[in-house]
Amino acid sequence: MLPRVVMVDREPGMLAAMDAVMREAYGNPSFASALERFAFVQPDGVAVVEADGHIVGTGCCMAYPDARFGWIGLIATRPGWERRGIGRAVTAHLVDVLARHGCGAVLDASAAGGPVYERMGFVDRGRTIALRLPAAAAGAPAASVCTALDAADLPAVTAYDAVRFGGDRRALLATAWEQRPGRAFVIRAADGSVTGYLLASGDVVGPLVADDAVGLRCLLDAAQRLPWTGEARINVPPDSGHLRALLDLGAEPLRSLRHMQLGVDQLPGRRAAVAGMLSLGEG
Repeated sequence: MLPRVVMVDREPGMLAAMDAVMREAYGNPSFASALERFAFVQPDGVAVVEADGHIVGTGCCMAYPDARFGWIGLIATRPGWERRGIGRAVTAHLVDVLARHGCGAVLDASAAGGPVYERMGFVDRGRTIALRLPAAAAGAPAASVCTALDAADLPAVTAYDAVRFGGDRRALLATAWEQRPGRAFVIRAADGSVTGYLLASGDVVGPLVADDAVGLRCLLDAAQRLPWTGEARINVPPDSGHLRALLDLGAEPLRSLRHMQLGVDQLPGRRAAVAGMLSLGEG
């Protein structure tokens, strides 16, 4: 059972079939939006393992070639097919995909997955912390003002993000923004420069990037005013400088993951500004 790339433009229904396996494996409502982003931005990074005509394993990766790293995520094995090396095989395949783009590999591992990745040579680089969005922020209102992020803001926001995140995500962020009408905000300084922004999906506050605690508070206030269908969370990377501020504002830890890297010593960018990730599979 060898992994293969999904030809998303020639295999209608495959993304839905992958989503079904992921929902079974993780118990989450849907990964459809993330799969659509991978299929559009990184089509060679969508992989499956099949047996008897059915998908039994999945995984995706997103390469950031200018930064020489990429993220691996959505590694899932259909229940009943565990402990057959499927997740390891998919991960190894995606490591090779990233290598062809000149990128090392980064991922955030569960307690169960961590030992597998460790045996593959991945090294721990801290903990990614999933937080519950607080019902209301404490203290005085933020002085900054958030405005809705529209199409005209995207060039400035993606340029700002590239410096903080460490890699060019313009296609990915544009796709995420299109998926989230009315759920994106930006902060600008007096001179018009971007100093923070937020995109929010059905249950994730992220990307959430801010240059200071005041901007973070403003963006968090905006997120709290949005309608949420379930429990909203913020996935805080280990190199964020905002974890303490989020906890002080009332965010509650849900779980932690092992942040692991292969062929990457240190991620570039001004990553202390990154308070929340787009997803655990895209960074």
